[in-house]
Amino acid sequence: MQSVHPTTLAAITYLIVGAAVVLIHPRLIRDLLPDLRGLDLGVAGFLLKPLIALLVFLLFCTLWPVAWFNTARSERRRQAAVAAQLERLKPFGKLYAAMNAPVRYAGGDGSSLDQAVIILGANILSGVRAEHDYIQQRYPGYEFHGQCLKEQDGRKYDVLEFTTVEGEKKLMHFDISAYL
Repeated sequence: MQSVHPTTLAAITYLIVGAAVVLIHPRLIRDLLPDLRGLDLGVAGFLLKPLIALLVFLLFCTLWPVAWFNTARSERRRQAAVAAQLERLKPFGKLYAAMNAPVRYAGGDGSSLDQAVIILGANILSGVRAEHDYIQQRYPGYEFHGQCLKEQDGRKYDVLEFTTVEGEKKLMHFDISAYL
């Protein structure tokens, strides 16, 4: 008895699986048959219709398993692409977390360097945002004009100039020595 080559066995198994799916899957049959019944080929249709049906059947038998196997491969590629994209976004997540680090306020009301608002728990990124958040809480709708850095007695201060909604020009002093 002669043995069957593994490649031949794989091709036969492939066609059998494809044929089983095509014959069992109702949508494939329902979508294909009405198209072939309405095809008008005249006298040649007597021979061509069965040949076309066989050709379509064989195409489905061979292409369906290819699509089925490629689905899993493309899903793995998609998951790898999403993972790579998330990896590229990690630095931005760290930057966002640094910018939005929780801060606390202490000290005075910010009216002068001696009464400066002390920002605790801030870093170089979250400190600037904390300054604006502090002003926004006390003067909603303020209009920012400028910012300058001052030093006095070895301490560093941010001085923000803004106008309130009522039109009053103000300066707000922040002690930023802890993070600058």
